[in-house]
Amino acid sequence: MNAEHLQSPRFTPSPQLMNNLRLLSILGAVVTIIGIIFVPEREWASMLLAGIFLLGLGIAGVVFIAIQYVTNAGWSTVIRRIPESMLSSLVAGALIILIAMAGIHHLYPWSDSSLMGSNPILKAKEGWLNVPFFIGRTVAYIVIWLLLSTLIIKNSIRHGEEGELRYRAKSKTASAIFLVVFALTFSLASMDWIMSLEPHWYSTIFGVYNIIGAFVSGLTSITLIALILKRKGYLTEYLTGEHFHNLGKLIFAFSTFWMYIWFSQYLLIWYSNIPEEVTYMVKRQHGSWLIFTIVNVLFNWVIPFFALLPSWTKKHEGLLLRVCIILLLGRWIDLFWMILPPFLPDAPVVNIWELAPMFCVIPGFFYLMFKSLAKRSIIPAKDTMLVESLPLYHFHG
Repeated sequence: MNAEHLQSPRFTPSPQLMNNLRLLSILGAVVTIIGIIFVPEREWASMLLAGIFLLGLGIAGVVFIAIQYVTNAGWSTVIRRIPESMLSSLVAGALIILIAMAGIHHLYPWSDSSLMGSNPILKAKEGWLNVPFFIGRTVAYIVIWLLLSTLIIKNSIRHGEEGELRYRAKSKTASAIFLVVFALTFSLASMDWIMSLEPHWYSTIFGVYNIIGAFVSGLTSITLIALILKRKGYLTEYLTGEHFHNLGKLIFAFSTFWMYIWFSQYLLIWYSNIPEEVTYMVKRQHGSWLIFTIVNVLFNWVIPFFALLPSWTKKHEGLLLRVCIILLLGRWIDLFWMILPPFLPDAPVVNIWELAPMFCVIPGFFYLMFKSLAKRSIIPAKDTMLVESLPLYHFHG
């Protein structure tokens, strides 16, 4: 049996499911618009959170593909259509963030020129934190990501459909460039979009912290979609326990790395005891925010760590599915923990205004994913690395 003779199934989501996802996303968008009118301070922040969440999922899918190309990994070829389809989420998340820039004066205290002039700390940062340069950088980040991501995905798809090595070589070159550019620009973007919400505070590892957080959410979404497709019968013949074991190991490793960076940031702030730094953690360790801090660590590391520590659990599809859901919820909690305290200083509040943007982007994510997956065969049948990705098959010349 040759790899090229494998049947390449097409994903066909039910029209009812797609309509329901689209309706939920539109409903969430409508409530978000209402919130911007009546509670702009909270709604703009929640909208920014939703945009960063969705963009993080999309760009993490591209990062996953790029890593596979630069390391010459073949095991993931069978699921590569999933991260390829996440490019649409990158576009949608970028659009939400650009729209959120309309609320810049509600989000960022440094955007008030009168405050900037009277505050010596903000005045010293004026060369970087000013509205034209801030918006210009935001547009530049997004344009760079979209250009490089599109180049990688375009050649990756053509390699899977035509099997020509030149497309793989182009994707590999673009991936190497993208990973370097991504590490720099996403670090700066997270400092711009999130850290400057509290401009007196700073952390030298904040960029790395957000890169890892986004990548973990991307890994979990890839795994979640793969599990859903297999349960629906689309990848049953192709996905094995070894694929999920590899994905589980990555999730386990990077969620632990997330905890390492989280604790490193906390420890540095704690023992240095600099007033501009400690205020960030102090407000998150009192009252109900302390509960949020504990839940953040539980969902993003403690539960996944002990759930995936044994080898067999990484192959247990039901358990892995639950861990993915917990980690995606944990990503939202982590972003809420980073973004909302300046707007909800007394206690965290989670009601319709905070949830509406997520009710827009979560169904929107699945709608865009399923729509993109349905455009082409779900297996890159002519990919030269496909044989390596199908360990249960025995291929003969």
